[in-house]
Amino acid sequence: MVAKGDLKQDEYEKLIKSKIKLDLSTPVDLYPDYVAYVHQELKNLVASSEGLDKTLQSPDIAIRKQAESELDKKIKKLLNSGVTIHTALDTKLQTQSKTAVQSKLGVNDIEGALVVIQHHTHELVSLIGGKDYKKNSFNRAYQSYRQPGSAIKPLLDYAP
Repeated sequence: MVAKGDLKQDEYEKLIKSKIKLDLSTPVDLYPDYVAYVHQELKNLVASSEGLDKTLQSPDIAIRKQAESELDKKIKKLLNSGVTIHTALDTKLQTQSKTAVQSKLGVNDIEGALVVIQHHTHELVSLIGGKDYKKNSFNRAYQSYRQPGSAIKPLLDYAP
């Protein structure tokens, strides 16, 4: 810029001597329940597309750990490449869902989860993993298994 005449020499020297202050902030994860699910889905998709899903289920611990390490490297490389992941998260509904779970379950030792799927588009718009879900902890919305209970009746009794 000095050579082109856009910047004077004394301004250049002043700028060179000035200290650079970086304002680094840690990213805030506002919706850890939903994000954890999206990361798990990404992990499953990458494992499937790379042919690692069978080795990840190997009974041999060494083979399984090697496959997990390889998968983690591939996911890290993919995320660092600038890939954009589009979701159907409805932030307003997610906040309302979190508030509802926390207020309706109260302070007792009762836990719960909430999943909202937009039935017209079949998109997952909200997912709450527990009353006080913390990132990378047990997510009741997709990691727990339940008996279908009465929800299966329309399929077994009424459909035939």
